[in-house]
Amino acid sequence: MRRILLSAVLLLASCGTVAAQTPAKPAPARAPEPPLRRWFEFQQFVLSTRYRFIRNSADVTTSNHMQYREQIRFRVNVDAKKRYTLNAGVFTGTQYIASWNNLGPGTGDFDGKSHYLRQLYVSATPVTGLEGQVGSLFVSRGEQTEYSSYDDDGWVAGGRVSVRRPKSFYFDELSLTRGVVASTTTPNLWKRWDDLDDLNYTQVLAAKRFTPVVAASMDYTKHGQTDTLRAAMSLRFKAGSPLSALRWEQYARFSESDAAGFVVTAERPVTKWVRLQGGYATVDERYGGLNADRIQRGRRVFAIANVPIHGPLSASVFATHALDADYTISNKTRFDAVLAWDVLSSLRSTGKF
Repeated sequence: MRRILLSAVLLLASCGTVAAQTPAKPAPARAPEPPLRRWFEFQQFVLSTRYRFIRNSADVTTSNHMQYREQIRFRVNVDAKKRYTLNAGVFTGTQYIASWNNLGPGTGDFDGKSHYLRQLYVSATPVTGLEGQVGSLFVSRGEQTEYSSYDDDGWVAGGRVSVRRPKSFYFDELSLTRGVVASTTTPNLWKRWDDLDDLNYTQVLAAKRFTPVVAASMDYTKHGQTDTLRAAMSLRFKAGSPLSALRWEQYARFSESDAAGFVVTAERPVTKWVRLQGGYATVDERYGGLNADRIQRGRRVFAIANVPIHGPLSASVFATHALDADYTISNKTRFDAVLAWDVLSSLRSTGKF
């Protein structure tokens, strides 16, 4: 365990010695924003449907059906410089790790009721590079992903202070989050405000982009009686390289059940349009079940193919298979085929949003 932690610290520290790449060309000037965006703007608006198949380690098929999902994030801007905002996130799904509803075909009945406000928070940036947030927040992960951290659909109710002033503090981001992660089967924000009476979550995170190629982060998280140290590094290569991206992430947990795990993911375009990701994950038996529902626990291989179709329409395919273990694995074999419509892209193409 000590070797794992030492390796994580040394890796993050040594990233600064990687040679810098040729500076990127200046970005072109942005077009003026639509007037509506002065007051209101979407940050995400995606509608999706998928076919999902899951078989557990007892060789029982638990899911074989169609589902649908909505992901809507928006903010209301109080001032013209957007330093003070009210932010919200509305999603389908009934759990911390799930933002999909059953569509009807296949296992399970149609669910047209599970649409919830999961996130709602106030953000204030009184000076450049200093931001405070209070409310039901999204999880901060740096270069870590939901595979070895908390699910993308999850929340932290409480407060966060972030400093993004690398010229003064070296790191691109330093943040402190204090709050609560609880009521994981109650996505409805209005029914879990009482969770704030018993704070159980603290996170300290540091992130740094060393060069256009190398970025890394580390964080310490205390959730309940469990202490977890996480570290991640991502490499983003130039066009024409054998790989377009490579990510390593690792965690070490300190509690009554000490354990560690890691995830390695590689990405490359296989054609002009298709992007392929593949990797290996090992997540220990007692991790807690709040990481990505596609991964959860166990040792497994996985692959993802992302395919643009036309304009705001895209498709993706995900497949994973876990190796044998002496404990139950709920998703030993899983296959997802997703069709998504980026509604926000369509709205912005009108020039009004």
